Amino acid sequence: MTVTVGQLSGKILSMIRGEKTFEDICVKGEISNYSPNARSGHIYFTLKDERAAIRAVMFRGNASRLKIKPEDGMAVVVRGNVSCYEAGGYYQIIVADITEDGAGEQAVEFEKLKAKLEAEGLFSRKRPLPKMPERICVITSESGAALQDILNIIGRRCPQVKILLIPAMMQGQTAPESIVSAFEKAGKTNADLIIFGRGGGSAEDLSAFNAESVARAVYASPIPTISAVGHEIDFTIADFTADMRAPTPSAAAEIAVPDMRALVDTLEAKKRSIGISLQRIIDNKTVAVRLAGSEIRAKSPGQRLKNDEQRLISVTDKIHSRMKTLINERERSFAHTAAVIEALNPLAVLMRGYSITYREGKALMSAEDVSKGDKIRIKLSDGVVDAVVESSEKDS
Repeated sequence: MTVTVGQLSGKILSMIRGEKTFEDICVKGEISNYSPNARSGHIYFTLKDERAAIRAVMFRGNASRLKIKPEDGMAVVVRGNVSCYEAGGYYQIIVADITEDGAGEQAVEFEKLKAKLEAEGLFSRKRPLPKMPERICVITSESGAALQDILNIIGRRCPQVKILLIPAMMQGQTAPESIVSAFEKAGKTNADLIIFGRGGGSAEDLSAFNAESVARAVYASPIPTISAVGHEIDFTIADFTADMRAPTPSAAAEIAVPDMRALVDTLEAKKRSIGISLQRIIDNKTVAVRLAGSEIRAKSPGQRLKNDEQRLISVTDKIHSRMKTLINERERSFAHTAAVIEALNPLAVLMRGYSITYREGKALMSAEDVSKGDKIRIKLSDGVVDAVVESSEKDS
C-alpha cells in the first residue's frame, strides 16, 4: 500500500493522540536550542539527555505564567502532551509547565522547614522599623547590583543616613555560612536597621535564603531586619523570619527611609495649615475678647451711670420738648380765645361809638322796655350818663 507523506503524518498523529501514555506526561531533561519568539510569545527549545532529544514548544498563554526563566543547559522537568507536527513530519512535546529538576524535592524540604520554624514561633515576631534610621547595615554582595540600587535610592531619599556594608556570599555552597557570619558582625554594630538580600535569580541561586541557619541568624538579630531577596512571586524562609519583607532591594531601600523631599513638603504644608488654624483661633479669640470687653464695660457701674445719665438727659429732653409743645399749644389756644373774647368784648364795641343802656341794672333790649319818666343809665366807652326818658318810640 502506498500512502502520501501527509497521510503517513496523519496516521502517526492519530496513533500518538490515541495513546493515553502520551497525555499529561512529565519528561526530565536539559534545555538546549532555547528560542523564545518575542513577536508571538511562544517558546521553542529542545529537551535532551545523554540518549536522545525531542523538540518542545510552549505557547504564549502558558509561557506568560512561568515562574522560572528557562535557559540553555538548565535541567528541568516539563509537563505536557506528546504530539506530531504534520507539516514538519516530527513529533514534539506541547509543554504546559516547566520546573527546575529537583524543584519538587526542594519544595517538600521547604515546606517541612517552614512548618518547623513556624511552630517554634520564628515567624510571629515582627518588630517595628525605625521611622528615621541614622545608620543602616547592608548585608549583600559588594559587587552586586543590589548594593548600588540600595545606595542610590537611600542617597536620593535620605542622604544623611550612613550605610555600613558587610559583604557576604549570596549564592553557592558557602553562601549560608557567609550570610550567618555577616549577621553576627552586623549585630555588633550600632546600626538601627539591617537590609539583607540580593537581586533576582533562579530558585537555585536563591537557595541560600532557605537555609535553616540563615533563618535562625535573621531571627537572632538584635537589630530589626528587612529581607530584600529579589523575587516578587515566591517567598524564602528568610522572608518569613525577617521583620519586614520587600520584593526587591530597591523596594527595601524605599521602605527603610522616608523621602526627605516629600517629608519637607508635608511639613511645610502642615506648617501652613497650623499657621492658618492658629490665625483663625487668634481672630476668634480677639473677637471674643472684644465682645467680652464690651459686655464688661456695658455692665460696669461707671457705664451704668453714664447710661442712666444718658437716659435721664433723653427723658429730660423729651419732657422739655413736650412741655414746649404744650405751652405753644396753650399759647395758640389762649391767643385764639383772647381774639374771640376781644371780638365779643362790649367795651370794644363802645370804643367804636356804641353805648349800652341800662334800666334798673338790666340792659335794655327794646324800646318797649322803658316808659316816659323811667330813669336810665347809658354806658359809654369812657363813662356813664344818667338820664330820664322823655319819650320812647319803637321802629315800625
